[in-house]
Amino acid sequence: MDRKINILHGTDWWTDCDDIAALRVLCRAHLANKINLLCVGVDSVMEDSAPSVSAFLENENVRVPIGVDREAVRDGKGCKYQHVLAQYPHRVCSNDACEEAWILYRKTLASLDGKADITEVGFPQIIMQLLRSGPDAYSPLTGIELVKQKVNRIWLMAGRWDESPGSEYNLTAYPECREAGHYICEHSPVPLVFLGYEVGLNVITGNRLADGDLLKIAFTAHGSPNGRHSWDPMLTAAAVAQDLTAAGYRAVFGKAHVDPLTGKNTFTPGNGTHCYLVKTQPDSFYSDRINETISSAP
Repeated sequence: MDRKINILHGTDWWTDCDDIAALRVLCRAHLANKINLLCVGVDSVMEDSAPSVSAFLENENVRVPIGVDREAVRDGKGCKYQHVLAQYPHRVCSNDACEEAWILYRKTLASLDGKADITEVGFPQIIMQLLRSGPDAYSPLTGIELVKQKVNRIWLMAGRWDESPGSEYNLTAYPECREAGHYICEHSPVPLVFLGYEVGLNVITGNRLADGDLLKIAFTAHGSPNGRHSWDPMLTAAAVAQDLTAAGYRAVFGKAHVDPLTGKNTFTPGNGTHCYLVKTQPDSFYSDRINETISSAP
């Protein structure tokens, strides 16, 4: 089977363990030739960020470049799963061994024969940095021009869309993610697909993992041995599926807005290239599908 979907994936890989489940969804789809995972960008950086991502990718038998946002240094206290994962075999031994994520995105897109989707389950500032970038050795195009030429759509686990205004951590936590959410909504030249807080809140996954599975080890280190809310894996699973109806969603189209000062989101329904997803199936529909993907052998 030919790979038809190219994906650049961004993650904060920090406060929650559903980031890891989301990456497993992509790795399993990559190994099944459903997608081509091109790279991973880390947008919340601590000492063990790149080594722990690298260790998980090695465990999945997927080797792709890792980029980091060097300005997004966070307090690593409480992120026990990073330290646990970094004890396993990994090729990338430090954040310094990685490229700046937005540069990696530029290089990856410029060299791509065809188009890609971008998925982001953490803070969106890498995408903003990409859009704001200028011509370089990889491409004579500006970031906006390059994205318009090489990106199909951008998928974001961000916002809360069942309330107005909505408030959700990935858009409100820091000044740069508030600014980024606003900038992307105003300047993205390609469609935006939002999966909000309300979608994954009551869908629990990771509760059927076998002992010894590195994903279960990470969930346990996080304090979630019996599973976790599924915001991030639901986003990546939807991106892999592409067919939103079959994936159990309807899309509400219009124009998304993010306040640059507060990060709170609003939405104007109507003609527009932005949409947020609404579930059309019971929660068990999504949990069963994701658990089957992340719990089964590759």
